[in-house]
Amino acid sequence: MKILITGSAGFVGKNLFNYLKNEHEVYGISRRNGETTTHQCDITSVELASLLSSINPDVIIHSAALANVDYCEEHKDEAWTTNVQGTLNLVKWSFINKKKIIYISTDYVYAGETNNYNENSETNPINFYGITKLAAEKVVSILPNFLILRPTGIFGYDKGGNNFFMQMLNLKSKRIIVTDQIGNPIDVLVLCEYVKRSIDKNIRGIYNATGPETIDRFNFASIVADVFTINKNLLQPGKTSDLGQKASRPLSNGTNSSKLRSVLDYKCPSLRESLENHKKIMENDMS
Repeated sequence: MKILITGSAGFVGKNLFNYLKNEHEVYGISRRNGETTTHQCDITSVELASLLSSINPDVIIHSAALANVDYCEEHKDEAWTTNVQGTLNLVKWSFINKKKIIYISTDYVYAGETNNYNENSETNPINFYGITKLAAEKVVSILPNFLILRPTGIFGYDKGGNNFFMQMLNLKSKRIIVTDQIGNPIDVLVLCEYVKRSIDKNIRGIYNATGPETIDRFNFASIVADVFTINKNLLQPGKTSDLGQKASRPLSNGTNSSKLRSVLDYKCPSLRESLENHKKIMENDMS
């Protein structure tokens, strides 16, 4: 199958590219060049449609986004243009050409009040990033054939990267880690497996695509510290309100992804198992 990944130079995009390239003909577009970018292009540009036609993918995996939550809150026009208008550009071409989009959304479409959110739960984002992602979901759902996946807290070894897991590995001084942000962090490789199986089974609709364990950020960081022998004294428990962030965060945002795992017939590894696997990947990379 011919697959195009948007945001292919980003953390999720490059992992998807490398995960799928041995079984499919994979192309990557991104504003930034890189090993997993076959075509440098912005999804908001006028050149996008002609590029899509020249590649003519069977499936578009749309992972490109302006994802810095506080930046989106302060740069709303830019966030809307990238996250919603860029998505609309992809949808227009896909609708005309009868193609499928797999959209990588977020659990930030939920308000974070009750935990255990499932696909039937009300969506009510409390920051502008979440608003743009939900708007983009509605655009994607116009298509006859679409899949929307809602991950959160995507982590994994990423040399030079800055996901929360990598921030913990690079911790050199004391840092406040919040105890009141609860979610279901997902291993980036598990997310890639979700996508791979979703393509194989051609599933459609909207699914939570998160990890199996509901946990707060401080306890997640503590497990990382255990596995990677990080000084736990550097982890200072605190509240989200202590951080002075521009955008509100959904706090009790635990999600239930059992529907997706059942449809895909997949039992994902535990949080600790995923971390142990990334430890081996990191050790191999350094050897």
